[in-house]
Amino acid sequence: MEIIEFNGTLTTVDYYSDGYGSYYDEPVSPEEDVQDDFHGIFSAICYSLIFCVSLAGNSFLLWILLRQEDLRQTSSLLLLHLTGSDLVFTMPLPIWAAYHIHGWVMGEVACRLLSGVLFLGFYSYIAFLTAMTVHRYRAVVHAVTASSFKPNVHLLSGGLWVLCLAFSIPEMVFSGTKDGGDFVDCSQTYGSYMPEYLIYDIQVPIFFLLPFAVMTFCYLRIWFRIRKCRMKKKNQAVRLIFIIVVGFFVCWAPYNIILFLHSLNLHGLIPAELTQSVTFDYAYTVFHTLAYAHCCLSPLTHILGAGKFRERVSVGVRRLSVRDRSQTFSAHNH
Repeated sequence: MEIIEFNGTLTTVDYYSDGYGSYYDEPVSPEEDVQDDFHGIFSAICYSLIFCVSLAGNSFLLWILLRQEDLRQTSSLLLLHLTGSDLVFTMPLPIWAAYHIHGWVMGEVACRLLSGVLFLGFYSYIAFLTAMTVHRYRAVVHAVTASSFKPNVHLLSGGLWVLCLAFSIPEMVFSGTKDGGDFVDCSQTYGSYMPEYLIYDIQVPIFFLLPFAVMTFCYLRIWFRIRKCRMKKKNQAVRLIFIIVVGFFVCWAPYNIILFLHSLNLHGLIPAELTQSVTFDYAYTVFHTLAYAHCCLSPLTHILGAGKFRERVSVGVRRLSVRDRSQTFSAHNH
């Protein structure tokens, strides 16, 4: 068995000599049938749950931002873009869920586009979360400098989207469909154009190690500054910082460890048996699904963990209640 990349993830497939994979090139054992059933059903169920939670949470957060936040503030605008990136990642998830059960049925063009959209949502989430972290760090630790120098947030946001789109283009270009008989595959096939390990060598440092290092440094400095200040809501602020850092690590660390091990295997630095084991395969299925759940993290953190947003939710609910009562009263009068 070999682990290769598919729609931005790794999946177990039969290996053949040119490095590509197919479920149907060789006879499949009963154990492999069980594994394939687990991967397909587990991924489809989890993708569906993630889609429902993320769509509801991010749509509600988007409504709060557009209705009740001052979008002239840098923090609100960055959170708006972060919410948008979560929704970009979330919207194709039902299609990928169906793919795990029935195979790809939408053609090669859709395979390329939706693979690119998936990675665009993934990369932009990391980029805007890191940008928000740096902004919070400057606002708390270097308040004087932050008040005197304010970067153009629209230009910054546009640059981040362009950068993330550029990183997503290779995944789109090298994606394609492959008919295996009963199951049509939608996957990346780099072939001789680009070494597969190069993708992991770029993705792990740039989109995990660097952002995690920046977030850890910034939030530690923020935490120390908050501890020295006499803030009424100090405990709440510390708790929110803890949730953000731990949530990011829990979602992304296991997934990137798997990618790192696979990259070491491609470089020939670790035994191939390690990444070809059944345990590794099951671990990847669980960990990449956990990474996909990142799109639920931001709305849950900001709506449930931030006092300001809880107040916004309460205000919005009261306004809706007052409006409903007024409409009911008008209807009765008529």
